[in-house]
Formats: sequence, structure tokens, C-alpha cells
Amino acid sequence: MKSETLDTLSATGTKTIVTGVSMTGWGWFTSNEFFGLIGAAVAVAGLAITWYYKHKANKRHEREHELRMLLLRHGRRPDTDLGELGADD
Repeated sequence: MKSETLDTLSATGTKTIVTGVSMTGWGWFTSNEFFGLIGAAVAVAGLAITWYYKHKANKRHEREHELRMLLLRHGRRPDTDLGELGADD
């Protein structure tokens, strides 16, 4: 075969592959499975973000509790932002 013919067949094959992949991608993108997977990915990302910040908050509360306990053990009154019950009445 001539070199030009092989180049033409190669270019045609490449175009066919790109078209097939594009059509497959478009078909999957417009299917319900795609949106289901995107929804699951968003849910997992939300779960990870929530866990991260809850974990940080728990660590912060543990440190605050340890500090309050230390102050109480040494006979000091821990500073809090909580007023006495009924003070607003």
C-alpha cells in the first residue's frame, strides 16, 4: 500500500475512535447513572467535610474541658460565657 493510503486510513481510524469515545461519553453523561454517581460523590464529599469539622470541634471541646477541670482542681472558678440560671428574669 502507498504511504498516503496508510496515512488516510490512520486518520480515519483516529477520527472513528474519537467519535466513538465522544458518543459513549455523551451517552453516559446524559444517563441517569451519571447523575446518580455525581450525587453519591457529592454526598461522600459532604460526609468527609462534616466529619473533618466535627472532629476538630470535638478536639477543641476536649481541650476546653481539660482546662476547666484543671482550673477546678486548683480551686479556681473557670471562666465561662454561661450566666447563672434565672439571671435574665
